[in-house]
Amino acid sequence: MLRFFGAILFLLLCAAGLAYSTLYMPNPEQSPRYLIIEASKAERLPLAPHVRERHARPTDEMRDGSQGRHLRFRVLDKRTLRVHALTVRVGESVTGPWGGEIKPTAFVSDLQIRSGDAVHGPDGLVNPAVWLELTDAERKPLHEGWLFARDNAQTAWDNHRFDLTFLGLELPPPVEADKDAAES
Repeated sequence: MLRFFGAILFLLLCAAGLAYSTLYMPNPEQSPRYLIIEASKAERLPLAPHVRERHARPTDEMRDGSQGRHLRFRVLDKRTLRVHALTVRVGESVTGPWGGEIKPTAFVSDLQIRSGDAVHGPDGLVNPAVWLELTDAERKPLHEGWLFARDNAQTAWDNHRFDLTFLGLELPPPVEADKDAAES
């Protein structure tokens, strides 16, 4: 008798689980799949929504005002533990250790994001940030967005093999005063 009730209970639980899975579980064919760095070359996955939807993009003033400035980056290859130090000019592309490109398109020394817009904050190097475009070896986008030099949560671009960290603006060496001008 106990086996009979156990079998009935088992069947009821199976039926309840099946009903739940058909009603409340999403259809796997409709769920989005996102791009990872080394997706198979035969089948490229679509980019994640936060990459496609470009919020808080730099303004033309931010792009034009920072062209040619030198920025410092560090790339850690997690497989070999090699650290690559890179200096990249805003507006120019440099090949990264993964074979793709690093292209900073704007540098802002005092970035603040307000209501989804990128705006200048207080004067000075308060929150240095760079708008960065990263591509893979086939020039397909990997990342596009702001990296901050001082915000611990957003200082690095991380993937399974590489960490790219924005270190900030490369400042020119201090100019020494001319000794003859100082003596007069």
